Amino acid sequence: MIRGQSCPVCGKASASSEGASRKYVPFCSERCKNIDLLRWSQGRYAIVDQLSPEEAELLQHDPDITVADD
Repeated sequence: MIRGQSCPVCGKASASSEGASRKYVPFCSERCKNIDLLRWSQGRYAIVDQLSPEEAELLQHDPDITVADD
């Protein structure tokens, strides 16, 4: 049996697992969808990666520089 997905914000069953409107997937409601959007806009989520010594040196001199992935 396939287990239903839970909402990443509140943990309740998501809209996809309830068979309800798929409009808010993977969230259970518009409220949880908006909470997640607010968290992203506030910078509360981040993808953290180790910087090489060269990249760290560049960022010390100019924090607005964008380091490209190879």
